Amino acid sequence: MAIQPMSFLLGLGTAFVLPLLSRVIRPLAVEAAAAGMGFFDEARRVIAEQVETLEDIAAEAKARRAHLIATAEMNGGDSNGAESNGGEPSAEAEPTPARARRRGNGATRRHVS
Repeated sequence: MAIQPMSFLLGLGTAFVLPLLSRVIRPLAVEAAAAGMGFFDEARRVIAEQVETLEDIAAEAKARRAHLIATAEMNGGDSNGAESNGGEPSAEAEPTPARARRRGNGATRRHVS
């Protein structure tokens, strides 16, 4: 079997270039992995904040719905003005005025992680 000079030179060149490339590519790969992890952590934080905001909205909606139901029951939700206690109006139960709700722009609840 004859040795081809071009194949021999390509083999030597590869033996010289591969370690050189690995010294350059490895730090780039490490930096890319670190940047990817940072991006992933930041994305998880943003998603957690958005989930918390949605949970706050859902809780506020539930409280508002409960308040509306309670107000309707206190004000005589039936068409004839009777309470929901068997159709008889209650003389001692007077509706209490609703408390004013405090509203914010959502900037008061910031979590640092």
